Amino acid sequence: MPNCFARPVVLLSLILLAAVIANGQSSDKPKNEIEVRGTVSVPSGEANFSGNNDPGSTLDFNRDFDFKNEFGWEARYTYRSEDGKQKIQAGYSSTNWERTTTLTRSFNFQGQTFVASANVRSELNLRNFRGMYAYRWGNEKVRIGPMLDLGIIKTDLDITGTTTSGTREADGAITKFAATVGYDLDYDPTPKINIFNNLGAIAFHHDRLFHTEGGIKVFPSKHIGVVGGYKYQRYRWVNDNNFLRISSHGPFFGGVYRF
Repeated sequence: MPNCFARPVVLLSLILLAAVIANGQSSDKPKNEIEVRGTVSVPSGEANFSGNNDPGSTLDFNRDFDFKNEFGWEARYTYRSEDGKQKIQAGYSSTNWERTTTLTRSFNFQGQTFVASANVRSELNLRNFRGMYAYRWGNEKVRIGPMLDLGIIKTDLDITGTTTSGTREADGAITKFAATVGYDLDYDPTPKINIFNNLGAIAFHHDRLFHTEGGIKVFPSKHIGVVGGYKYQRYRWVNDNNFLRISSHGPFFGGVYRF
């Protein structure tokens, strides 16, 4: 789905889902949240889409492309049960890094040999759809317990530049079904403040996945609040001779509507 259509569709889906769940609830205590975040992150890592194990064709995001901090966005819906033990969450995030730079070396990417000392335009896209379920123990102020999340992660690297056969564009992408296990924590020192932390990880064959985030939500009114925190994620995908490792981290900030 084109990026220009993905955002409104995802946001509309979250709002409709929230409305359906809220329709059958009568408690005054908010159990639903719609959250929209802006994110700032810088990627690091490496990729090889040459179809072989040639170390000279392993691309380094910092050395070869010098990707900088970039803004992204995330939308999510959260539901907590009446007693606070169960937590369900669904969300979508997207970040695009773009950079035009001069190559310091030649390398092979998707059958094309990009030559040193030539300008190259590179674009790295990371998109993540994630659903989470957590069962937590505790009391009205502190809830912590095991978490399971499932999702689809798509990473796409597009390169345009001078090759041995002229100016060419090459694109490599890996789409993976991902699942992690970990824990979820909510700490509510007052009705207006929520401190949260979530962590998940898994290792399966050659694939590795780790993500964690922590932050605080402040609600000046019962239904409207702001959120801020820090997020880190690391993926390593292997697909035959191709592989991709990407780490991204940075702060996030946004608004929250609860009901």
